[in-house]
Order: sequence, then structure tokens, then C-alpha cells
Amino acid sequence: MALTVFYIDDEEDLCEVFFDCFASKEVKIHIFTDPEKAIVLSKTTTPDLLFVDYRLQTTTGDEVAKKFDPKIPKFLITGDLSVKAKFNFDRIFTKPYDVDVINQLIMSYLRPTV
Repeated sequence: MALTVFYIDDEEDLCEVFFDCFASKEVKIHIFTDPEKAIVLSKTTTPDLLFVDYRLQTTTGDEVAKKFDPKIPKFLITGDLSVKAKFNFDRIFTKPYDVDVINQLIMSYLRPTV
């Protein structure tokens, strides 16, 4: 079964780049420019991993992360090096992020197929 990853960023181009870099047969990427749509979908499709930008148009990554199941690993991605996240993210990545590092992280969560 594929790993389900949610990526939230208000910049559509960055969402598309994330999708292009990490979507595969084993990794199903859902991209969102609207965090509310991601929150709503998470009620019926629980992500295995959440990546969220810090500065969104109407809120912050801290506020969005709080609305997801606490068991889901959450990763902050930000271009603002002065950000002091209040939410306890599993890891914080700065933009531009290293594609290989995030790919290794995602791959570490893949479940072995039986």
C-alpha cells in the first residue's frame, strides 16, 4: 500500500515541484494551496506524513499542524530562517530544501510490502 503524504504551501509552483520530486507508485502526494481543504480531506484520507509551509496566506504552519491527528509525523518547511515554531514538529526544513534528504525521510516511512 502506498504512503500518503500531504504537502501544504500557498505557492502553487512549490506544490507542483514537491509533487514532481516525490510522487511515485509507492508515494501518493496530495498537494494543497488551501490548508482547510487538506484538513477536511484528512478526516476521510488520513495522511501518513504531513509537510507544511510556515507562512500561509491566512494562517501559519503551527496552526495547521495542530488540526491533524497527533500520531501523524509533521514536518515544517520554511524560507524564513527566523521562524520559531511553537508546534513541536518532527523536523524543520529550510527552503530551498535538499530533495535527497526529504526523499530519504519519506522512504524511511515506507512500509514493507508483503
